[in-house]
Amino acid sequence: MNMNSGIVVQRSEAQEIKKLGGWILIAGRRKVGKTYLIKNFLNYDAYFLVKKDRSIHAEGLPISRIDTLDAFVGAVKDLISNEKCVVIDEFQRLPLNFLEEIATLHPHGKLVLSGSSLRVMKEIFGEKSPLLGLVQPYILSMAKARDVLDSLVKTMPAKAAIEIAPYVRDPWTIPIYIGDDKDFLYNLAKSSKLIVPALIREIFTEEDRELTNTYSSILALIGAGTYDYSEIANILYTRGILKRQDTSLVIPYIRNMEAAGILEGVRVYGTNKKRYRLSSAAMELFYYIDSRYDLEERDVSFDEMAPALENIRNLHIENFLADLLAETLGGRKELIKSAGMEIDILITKRNKPVFVGEVKWGKLEKKDVENFIEKTRKFSCRKAIIFKTLHSFSGAKGTGIDIISPDGLVAFLKAARTP
Repeated sequence: MNMNSGIVVQRSEAQEIKKLGGWILIAGRRKVGKTYLIKNFLNYDAYFLVKKDRSIHAEGLPISRIDTLDAFVGAVKDLISNEKCVVIDEFQRLPLNFLEEIATLHPHGKLVLSGSSLRVMKEIFGEKSPLLGLVQPYILSMAKARDVLDSLVKTMPAKAAIEIAPYVRDPWTIPIYIGDDKDFLYNLAKSSKLIVPALIREIFTEEDRELTNTYSSILALIGAGTYDYSEIANILYTRGILKRQDTSLVIPYIRNMEAAGILEGVRVYGTNKKRYRLSSAAMELFYYIDSRYDLEERDVSFDEMAPALENIRNLHIENFLADLLAETLGGRKELIKSAGMEIDILITKRNKPVFVGEVKWGKLEKKDVENFIEKTRKFSCRKAIIFKTLHSFSGAKGTGIDIISPDGLVAFLKAARTP
């Protein structure tokens, strides 16, 4: 993905989608790169974009605009009847009767639908959907951690790549990067106060105003670091958003946002519980900074914002590296965070730990290694501290703990993927 900043991220999801047979639905929240992936990595005969006014932008036809739905139906039916591949982007803007007519052509041709609304999955896989059982779903989220890091290390040092990678997973952040990671994070925070609220409103544009307000309020609380259901319910009740202080009123919203790719639920190790956070580091950056500095209401200088930027960046690096290792090792990212125990990275396979790690993006001292050894004593798996500098550290010799630099991490990941 090249967004005119010199950064190009290749997306492995394209190969996964190409392997799917029949008709396909590519769903995901806005600005994750659905249209870019379709137009740059998939093969098709005709591409249609349904605009908000229901006029149709067309590519692959003698005309570039279709103004009536009847003409659009005729064009799509003709193409699919002739075994062509047709893409309809933002298809959820079309009326139900259009989908009913198109469904009669199955299994001829190949139809690729792409949609962004929170209701897309419910509508397509609901009981009354004419496409139920006819299309295969593919949920497209942010760029995979592995794809992002593999692409970034081709043009910059591994340390710099790791520091911006959590944010570059969101394609809309790429043009903001101009070569300096500190300026990037500050500029991203400033830009986010305009972009993120608008993006959230667009995601929920088809929900009624009351529901949109509830979704937005829950997102803001989780993004600012409030994870406990009961605390969220209490805050929303005191604000008059919920009718009663009841966690059961909050959970359906959270699960809907998880299904839409806005939130991710990470299992707490050894339990059936999940802890939710925003999937997007860029979105979480906005809510985190706004909750501390009223970012939406005023201009905040770099010096004032710097401590919070460093803190949230380090948390995002931890989460990114956990995703990266989970993808590479074929495992699952889990959490161990409690008053008595906190481990930055835990990767499991079939409920058994295969990797535990600590991320030290500041100073690394011998006592840090000793603390990590004590915390991970019960784990029989690979253990590592990921340290940001290239200098060797001798304080871990003979402990069974690996000290991995950014370059060492890239080499480890490459070796782990080699058959």
